[in-house]
Formats: sequence, C-alpha cells, structure tokens
Amino acid sequence: MAAKRKYIFLVNLGYLGFTVFLSLFEIAIGKDNLLENLHVYNSQKTTIEKLKSDKKQDIFLSLKIFADKQYDYDQNIYLAKGNVKAIINGWTLRSDILSYEKSTGILSAEGNIRFRKAGQYFRGKEFKFNLLKQEGNIKGVYGILDIENVLDDLKIHTYSSKIPLENNSYKKGKNNYNDGIDISFGNIKIPENKITRSDKSTGSINNWRFRSDLISINKNGWKSNKINFTNDPFDPHQISFEGIDVIAEEDDQGELLITTSKTNLILESRTKIFIGKRVFKGERKKRKFGLILDGKDRDGLVLIRRGEKTQINRNLELELQPQFLISRSLLGKTNSFDSEKNQEDQTLTLSDMFGLKVKLNAIYKDWIFESLNDFSTLNTRRISSGLRHSSSFKKYLKMPIIDYSSFNFFTTYRSRAWNGTIGETEIKSAYGGFLEKNYSFEAAEVKNNLNIRFGTAKYEAEKLENNKIINLWRSSLFASLDSEYKIWKSNRKKYIQKREMLLSPVLIKPELVLRTNINMAYFTYEDGGDQGFLKLSVGPEIRLGKLERNFLDYSKIFIMPGVKIKAGNSPFKFDNAIDLKTLHFGFMQQIYGPVIFDINSNLNIDSSSENYGEYYDTKLGLLYHRRAYEFGIYYHPNNDAGGIYFRLNGFKFGNSVKAVF
Repeated sequence: MAAKRKYIFLVNLGYLGFTVFLSLFEIAIGKDNLLENLHVYNSQKTTIEKLKSDKKQDIFLSLKIFADKQYDYDQNIYLAKGNVKAIINGWTLRSDILSYEKSTGILSAEGNIRFRKAGQYFRGKEFKFNLLKQEGNIKGVYGILDIENVLDDLKIHTYSSKIPLENNSYKKGKNNYNDGIDISFGNIKIPENKITRSDKSTGSINNWRFRSDLISINKNGWKSNKINFTNDPFDPHQISFEGIDVIAEEDDQGELLITTSKTNLILESRTKIFIGKRVFKGERKKRKFGLILDGKDRDGLVLIRRGEKTQINRNLELELQPQFLISRSLLGKTNSFDSEKNQEDQTLTLSDMFGLKVKLNAIYKDWIFESLNDFSTLNTRRISSGLRHSSSFKKYLKMPIIDYSSFNFFTTYRSRAWNGTIGETEIKSAYGGFLEKNYSFEAAEVKNNLNIRFGTAKYEAEKLENNKIINLWRSSLFASLDSEYKIWKSNRKKYIQKREMLLSPVLIKPELVLRTNINMAYFTYEDGGDQGFLKLSVGPEIRLGKLERNFLDYSKIFIMPGVKIKAGNSPFKFDNAIDLKTLHFGFMQQIYGPVIFDINSNLNIDSSSENYGEYYDTKLGLLYHRRAYEFGIYYHPNNDAGGIYFRLNGFKFGNSVKAVF
C-alpha cells in the first residue's frame, strides 16, 4: 500500500488499524516455520532475538514474548496466558490471552488489550485477525494517535527513540498547548489567541483520542459504523467529531481514500452539528466555499470558492478564487466605484456580479516572487477601477554589520493605506525597493524587537491637501524598537493541568508588564520637501484573574499614551505624520463563563488638532473561549470589515491523558 505521509488524521487511523495487523502478519508467517521454532521453557519466557524473512531481503526483527503460562499444542496452536507481553522492535502488545492457529492463520487476543509504540497507544476488548486472508476485526477500541509519527511508528521494521506514554502516570504528566486549526469567514486577519498571547494555529492537530465499538479490516482497507475523535486531553471532553459509516480503501492510484456518509461536530457532549458527507484524500483540503464581508469594493457580502493550487512547473504555482457578489446582485447597483457619479453608470451587468482573486507564487534560485491580483468586477469597462494589485521580489542577503536582511523590490496598484484620523487613502501606483532587518534580543530582562528599513520608491498617490493625484520619488529611513519589561508576575506554583481548567488551554498567571515603543522616520521627496518624526509610546499592561471561575475572573487592560515630535511635512496624504498626541488602549473582560468582550482602539488627544477626540483603527470582538476550542466575531467599523472565526486547539499530550473517553 503506497500511502503518503501527510494524510489527515482519518487516513492515519486507517493505517493504524491496517498496519498493526499487517505487521503481525509479517511476524507470524514471514517464515513458514516461525512458530514451529518456538520452544516452551519452564522459566515461562520465550525469546526470538533475530529473524530473517525471504532470500530477497533480510529483515532483522527482535521479538520477545512474556507470559505467566505458554503452550504449544500439537505444533499447531501457540497459546500464551496471563500478563501476556509481546515486544517487537520497540512496540509492545499486551493482553490476557494471545493465540495463533497455524492451520487457519488466525491470530487472536482477548482481555485488556493494549498496544503502544512511542506516541501511539490504543486499547481494545478483543481482536481476531486471519493472517492468510488479511481480514478481521477489533472490538471496543480506543486510544491516542500521534499523527506526525504514526506511519513510522507502526512499521514493524522501525525502532523509536521516543518515550511511550504511561497511562498510569497521571500525577506526573503535563499537557502543552501545541498547535491548532483555524477556520474563518470574513476579510479580517484572524487574531492570535489573546489570552495565551500566542498563535499556535499551524493548520493541523497532531494528537487525537479516538474510540470505536468495532473496526473491521480486510485486504482492501477498513470500515467502521462509527468513530469518534477528540482533540481534548481531558474528560468530560468539550468537543469531538463523529464519523458515520466510515470506509477506507485503496483508490486507482494506490492511495487511501476515506469517506463518511455524514460527520457531526459535537460540542460539550450535547450539541450536535451536522457538517455533511466528507471525502478525504491526500492532504487536508481547504473548504471549497466561504463568505467574506467587503463593503468598500464589493458592496457587502461575498461568496467565494477556494480553488486548488495549480503547480504550473516546479517553481511556479497558481491559485484562483472565483467570487459571487451577493449583496451587489441583490441591490441591483453598485456604490463601490466613486468615479461613477450618475445613477446610470452604477447599474450592473452580469459580469459586475462576479469577482476573482489570482495568486501567483514563484521561486527561482534564492529569489521569492509573490503576486496578488484582486478583481472586484469582471466588467471590462470597470477593470482598471476594480483591480487591486501587489507583487514583490524578495531575497535574503548577508550584509556587513546588520548580518542577514531581506531585500524587497515591489510594485503596487490601487493599494489601500490607513493613516490615523485621516482614515483610508489610496496609493494609485508605486514601485521601488527597500532593505529590511528584524532583530529580537533580550537585555537586562527586557525583551526587545528591532526593525530597520530603508529604501526608495516612486509613488502616485493622493495629495495631502486634497484628492489630487501627484507622482513623486520618495526615499525613506525607518526604525522602530518595541520593548517589554515584566514588573510583576503571580508566583503561582507549577502544577498539573487538571480537567477543571475549562476556559483556557493554558494556565493563566496574573501579571503587570511595562511596554514601550520608539518610532523614528525620515523621508525626502523628489520635489525637495522632507519630513522627520520621533514618536515615543509607553504604558502598562495588566492581567488580572485566572479564568477559572464563571464571573469576572479575567481582565486585561493596557494603556499606551504616545507623543510624536515632527519636523516638515509630506506632500502625500498616506504618510504625513499626524495625531501628534495619541492614546492607544485595549480592554478584555470576561462577562460570564466563556463569553469575553474585546476592544482595541486609538484616540487623538491632541487639543490643537482638528481631529481632537476622534477614534481610529478600532476593533471590536466578542469571543466564546474554551479549553479545547474558541470562536469569535470581530468588526472593524473604520473600514467596514468584519468576520467570524473558529479555532480548534491542539495539545501535546502528556502522561496525564487517558486514552478512554
């Protein structure tokens, strides 16, 4: 069976069932006289240290069988009873009874069956497998899967250096928030987990617990009437997936194909959400359809279809995303093209109801090319005003003093820019290049992140005083330093994560942190003008509460006043330094249980400014935050953007995890 390593967890489960028994097949009948060579010793221990298969290929196996009692009846039936333990190249099979009948090829085990190798572990009530016909079943099975290593671990000829899980070590174990999966609808960037202050969503979850009443195996694959999975390391588990009529078999290309007649998402062991029939083949595919909200370019709600990435050649990759503009089609007109003043010009054709996003990625030697072309209409009459484009050529260079840095040559057309209380402005076109260096370091218990960028580019953009378009070269030097100093942190002792930790994947420790930001920039322009500024922001961030109780047990507040010293002016609207005195603030508050409110905004506090008292770059969010999952809704009122997301948290299971659930 030619299966690839990157199958999703259901594929790996198929291999779990099939490979275990295929491995036993290799051991039991790899040599016709294998079990004939077993000798029964009064010491109640049988050992085979080395085994060779056929003459074409030598395979070295180490097999050890321990049991209270062992029998060999008429050189046909081998039987081991009482605390049976079979060790084969690093994996261990335990049961109360283990038997093999040579005449029929049936291998069976009963009573407290346990299989373990490295991170793989499962238990069952009984299994029976015909090694000659390659068919059988396992009853009452549940266990733990380490997806990343499952294929290697279950190969009979491989050893593992990993320490296996010991399910009786509950008091010693620890579970770590390790990875996760994000699903989103909307046109905003999915926020990081603000409570854990990290983004662990890698696009996959490596550790799963599973259970099934019966898994049937044959030479073509395996099937089960129902299989349940959960990413949650504790019980009662907060979320699980239920697959009905699960079938795994080999397709025409020799790859494993997994189908379910239906799949249900189960929340809190009571709320069941039907998510439809599923077909899994190869790598985990993205959802075909999604929704975004774009009030600026697409008049509101948009249905998108995610296309597959097309590998044009070894170095070139293309991705297409067709779009249907729902709100525009319902309105019967468009308000997205400001240049069209009269009602007649805003009427629609069929092509106006469709959009398209085109992504192109290429690699040549050590150069990286990325291009994004976003069409908000397919009407050829409006293409120029409905296209937004950006592209870049990037290469990493080793420079004197600053070491490794990135060189970036870019082009853009109709790109959006936001500049404080000025709001949104548009860069009609631009091209140029810049050199950038990012560097993180610690000094005297202060965490620092330094960014330096300098370059030159030609911009065609809106003039500062009005909407007139001007075209000028600009040279720039920019540097920023973000620092964080931990003033106080709760001295809570480390402890084993218990199942009572319901509202967060990690232990929350109250703390007080001082944050600072220093920005410096200098720009020169083709018309002889220049602009420079220095901005300093400093303020505290405090986290109170542990998110262990249901009412007002978590608060996060940060306040960062900022002062900007400026000299000169930019001729452009998009980069002119404004809002000389600002207040950046954020507030997160548990309301009740998993419900959390989140706000992040900026306020102009310069009394001499005409924009005094105005808010900008505001983000509002409402979260439902649990240990194993979270979802939320966000809205950005300043640019009419919003979205919802769902995050499934992944854990690196420690010894405290129990296989059964």
